[in-house]
Amino acid sequence: MIEILNPAELLRAKETGSLVANILQTLKSRSAVGTNLLDINRWTKAMILDAGAPSCYVDYEPSFGRGPFGHYICTGVNDAVLHGKPHDYTLADGDLLTLDLAVTKAGVAADAAISFTWANQGRRRASP
Repeated sequence: MIEILNPAELLRAKETGSLVANILQTLKSRSAVGTNLLDINRWTKAMILDAGAPSCYVDYEPSFGRGPFGHYICTGVNDAVLHGKPHDYTLADGDLLTLDLAVTKAGVAADAAISFTWANQGRRRASP
């Protein structure tokens, strides 16, 4: 189904999409070799709660699952492409990281993903 948005709805969609894009770019800039995926989840939670934009993922409970997703962002490392759960994993030099974020704000949902790597860039390390 294609939804046709009126100008006010279109503005809200743009604002929600911009929020998702800004959060993903902030997470990319904060992430480095040595960052734990659970830290990325905590950072995401803080940013979306500060923005008043509920997560589309944290309470999502698909019929095929084993309960709610329980995280604020999906993470995929290397060959795990999308929709992985953040877990106790520390990013290493050469890892490919995919971050997928969906939030709602003002009645509009926005969802986007980015992928990036630190191939042979061991000099960039996460701050403790």
